[in-house]
Amino acid sequence: MSPIKMLLNIKAATALLIPLAFAAPAFPPPAELTQGVVNSNISLIAGGGLPNVSASSSVEATGLAITGLQLLASLENIEAFFYSDAIQNLTSGVYTTGDLVLNDTMEIIEKIAAQEEIHVATTGAVLRLNSGPVVPPCLYTFPATNFDEFLAVANLITSTNFGSVIGLEQQLGEKVSTLSPAITAILGVETRHDAFLRILHGAIPNPAPFDTAVPIAWAYNIGLQYTVPGSCPVEVPLPTYPQLSMDPAEPPAFASASYPSTMSFTWDNQQAWVQREEGKQLYAAWINLYNQPIYTPVTVTKPGSGTTPVPTDMQAVAFVALTTLQPSDFTDLQDATLAGPLAIAVS
Repeated sequence: MSPIKMLLNIKAATALLIPLAFAAPAFPPPAELTQGVVNSNISLIAGGGLPNVSASSSVEATGLAITGLQLLASLENIEAFFYSDAIQNLTSGVYTTGDLVLNDTMEIIEKIAAQEEIHVATTGAVLRLNSGPVVPPCLYTFPATNFDEFLAVANLITSTNFGSVIGLEQQLGEKVSTLSPAITAILGVETRHDAFLRILHGAIPNPAPFDTAVPIAWAYNIGLQYTVPGSCPVEVPLPTYPQLSMDPAEPPAFASASYPSTMSFTWDNQQAWVQREEGKQLYAAWINLYNQPIYTPVTVTKPGSGTTPVPTDMQAVAFVALTTLQPSDFTDLQDATLAGPLAIAVS
């Protein structure tokens, strides 16, 4: 029996004992979320509302911690609208679920969407408690055209989100105590979302012993890939990088059955960094699991295009960007990034 069928059978049996009564969800996310306003219907679907204790840490957040909180708020906005968009596409028939029962699938995704709305409100509350600027939603566009592509994009977005929390903790170092416990309490929920969505696709829900820590500027730039340029009322004060693309460009997908030995990328050859770094060896910087970055040389095959070996034995989602340096430190790599990053499913 497949994992999803087993889970649905358990769910059906449980339903005989615990009746579920969800009211119609209020999607898309209301603008009031960033101000900490959550209606009771969303709380019911999510399984709970905002924490009833102070969402602040014992030490007031400043500097990098505030920027990190703004990043997390921006990523939670993306997730809330992404799952809201999925609900609309499932309801209208744009997405079809194949052998999966539509009502069961909708219930799962509605719960995830509601929990993301609670997360939006929570990050906004933490920012206000620390006198930080809240981050209202932008306009977003998502590349999924069917249900399996939706699951693939969800895997990448969610991996970026929980990876950014781990990355922020790493970059804060001794100042990690300024990060609110309410934020770290979100982390496990995000990983459960990812595990269940992987099961819906038929992938292994727990592909690796560690999740991947993502530098916060990398996470921000991955979020920008789903954001309409110029649509954000508040910009997070993190660097933006020129775009890096897979060559050839392909629809969103989970990892292929065969592990790749090489990958090819394209970039804008007219960017200033291309002329500035001319003559230097270009590297692909890979981040995966809780390891130091791995660097592989990029062979430039023509202006704005190159190929590089893929490090062996990477798992889950890997993150890659271009650089001419090989720093071991997260923040130094963030500063040395020339183009990218990309989130790539490798298992």
